[in-house]
Amino acid sequence: MAVTGNAALAATKQDVISALVQKELSSSSILAPTIEDVSRFAAKGAKTVSFPKAASFTVEDRASGAQATIQNLTYAVDTLTLDKVATVSWLIDDQDALESVIDVDAEYALRASRAHGVYLDQQIVAQLEAAGDATTTAGNISDAIILEMRAKILRQKADRRLLSLAISPEDEAIMLAINKFTLADQYGMAVVQSGAFGFIYGMPVYVTPELASQQFFLYEKSGIAMAFQRGPTLGERPAPEYGATSSLKTLDQKFGVKALQINLQGVGATESAMIVKDNN
Repeated sequence: MAVTGNAALAATKQDVISALVQKELSSSSILAPTIEDVSRFAAKGAKTVSFPKAASFTVEDRASGAQATIQNLTYAVDTLTLDKVATVSWLIDDQDALESVIDVDAEYALRASRAHGVYLDQQIVAQLEAAGDATTTAGNISDAIILEMRAKILRQKADRRLLSLAISPEDEAIMLAINKFTLADQYGMAVVQSGAFGFIYGMPVYVTPELASQQFFLYEKSGIAMAFQRGPTLGERPAPEYGATSSLKTLDQKFGVKALQINLQGVGATESAMIVKDNN
């Protein structure tokens, strides 16, 4: 009589845990849905992903019989380096696991994936800060500063349909005192399912604890990109020295994050035209 045991089900268990990990990672990263995902270009063997960029043509009103001005565009590239090998490892003594009332393996896998989500947001924030074009006005977030940020990024030819505002928990309290934000009839739905907790001037607002107080960003989706060369992968090996059924587990992923649209539309050599930050 054939008996289905752990050996036969191991792959299934791995698939279930991997699905939980992917779901948890997706929900743990607040900012990932707001930026461009170019993972399709991060093929095996690639170290970087490059994004060609150029200025725009200028339309002229050519007079009859006059020669048109010959224009040319000079291309440069923004390069995303796939340099983040994010890793979390853990090992649980099987004797302690037996005495636990929870599924320790599944719980650790979920907590590891949450840590990965937080780490991804931290890398996004680092790029937003490094490449942000600062506002003129400093201080706490306010209706006036949001309008200043909006005017600046739209002047730099951002697509108003792809804008996101990211703020800290401390700034959320300030936002809730802004009438245009709290009065739903002035800006649309108060809460959306995408992770944003509201809108102001048609722009979704995201709150993340990875931002410090008085740190906030208004950015367009094309202003920053991420690429996963390898998504979250859970591996394990037996570790019988810690108990017969103990195993060492590792959850890792390889990716990169990069601000784009650098040195266009009159911004500085290291700044993105599609990212506006606070002046604090």
